[in-house]
Amino acid sequence: MSSVPSTYRTTRLREGVVSFGAHPFPHEALADDAVVIRPDHMGICRADVKEILGSRDVPEDRGPLFGHELVGSVFFAGSASGFTEGETVTLNPNITPARTTGFAEYVFVRGTKEQLEQAVVRVPGPDLRQDAWMPEPFACIVHAVRKLLEPARLDSLAGKRVGIVGAGCAGLMFAMYARHLGASVTVFNRGEARRAFAREQGILTADEIRPLAEAGAHPDAFDVVVVATTVATAELLETAAGMAADGAVVLVYGGTRKGDRFPGTSVDVDAVRRGELVEWVERAGKRLGVSGAYGCFKEDYEEGFRLRAEHPADFPLDRMASRRITLDELPEFVMDIAAGRTDHPGKVLIEAAPQG
Repeated sequence: MSSVPSTYRTTRLREGVVSFGAHPFPHEALADDAVVIRPDHMGICRADVKEILGSRDVPEDRGPLFGHELVGSVFFAGSASGFTEGETVTLNPNITPARTTGFAEYVFVRGTKEQLEQAVVRVPGPDLRQDAWMPEPFACIVHAVRKLLEPARLDSLAGKRVGIVGAGCAGLMFAMYARHLGASVTVFNRGEARRAFAREQGILTADEIRPLAEAGAHPDAFDVVVVATTVATAELLETAAGMAADGAVVLVYGGTRKGDRFPGTSVDVDAVRRGELVEWVERAGKRLGVSGAYGCFKEDYEEGFRLRAEHPADFPLDRMASRRITLDELPEFVMDIAAGRTDHPGKVLIEAAPQG
């Protein structure tokens, strides 16, 4: 292990305000059941913004997500952790709440050996640190597609028509994966900036990305509809239901809160999403499956790494990066996003300062 500093810089989120500064290094955290990660790159997620705004229900078994997308190296590995210093790793925030924010020079994760094996995921090869992309959102998409295919006992989406509401990072990655599995895809997004980003980065063709206002012109057109927006509002769910063909599945991936209902039904869409269920409903003369997905597991990361390595042209995940900032810039930057003063398509990456 390298020499342990007396202080380290980390962010704090308190009462909707993000700050960044030096704090005493918690030497007592260098325990047998701990892994300490030194991030190289971090990503800003919409869940981070929702936690600033207080608009996200935080599960007790997983804890807050503020600062959960990262790639880095193991700085310290406890004797009971099963890890080795210097390994390249990423974080699965869905396993244990005993962790600190990833928006920091060091991230502290504690748990049993079994928990750490799931929460701290080894990254194969050097590619990810040289050509940065964030494994966590992609692993969640891999998991969500698996949950979509399982009820129908399908191995692919070959020949299926997939409509996606939302052209943020999740929506674009859903499109990549569905297209890889043989589907035709159409992504709908309200704002032109995200549509332009998807076209200019070569992620989607002009025919694959359309204004949200055109969704109504595609009634009963899709075998699968994915709602991949930051918040799955009743209006957007209504739009998705209209796009879905009879017998289609509507996958709710976007944010929901306790008590949310699928429009025109008694289905608790938040319970469906968090429980990864499928509820079939009769609505407007159509039979629809309302399904959901939540979180991911180590095997989803590993499948994501495999897909990227074996099919780089299908998964241009590095093109998702739209801007790079430093940790010092993060508080003002993310507070501006939360306040609605700025918005950025794609993935904003935070680069850690080079280690001396």
